[in-house]
Amino acid sequence: MITRIKQALKSVFSYESSPEKVAFATSVAVYIAFSPFCGLHMVMSVISGILLRLNVPLLLSMGWIINNPFTMVPIYTSGYFFGHWLLHWHMGISVVDVNPAWMAPLNTFLHSHLGLADVSFWAWLLGGNLLGIILAFVAYPVMHRIMISSAQQSVF
Repeated sequence: MITRIKQALKSVFSYESSPEKVAFATSVAVYIAFSPFCGLHMVMSVISGILLRLNVPLLLSMGWIINNPFTMVPIYTSGYFFGHWLLHWHMGISVVDVNPAWMAPLNTFLHSHLGLADVSFWAWLLGGNLLGIILAFVAYPVMHRIMISSAQQSVF
């Protein structure tokens, strides 16, 4: 199974000859995977692939590797806590006071059924986007170095 996954990824990576394009596509996929727009990741991958002239299968596969049913909860939770930390603890903004009006019934439901109190829409939205941007900037040099080292190994 693992060898089949490696072969599939190798074939997806082989469409791009430039390490810069692969690293850029990977960083875009990282941002899309961490973005809080649930249900729009595939659409975002296809549109950004077309607009930025990136490898769409690479965007889709990297996005699926990062954000899948097994990693979805930790990704959205980390985005929420990052946004909560940034808004509430760092900037001193009460995240509940800036919630939209439709969040009040949702907060009541979450508190009565799950015990979660004062969930913030803006902390989730801002945290997911900012965390995605930060991790995308981190992913570019890492993937660029991996692609250059793998290209050098295949030459020799």
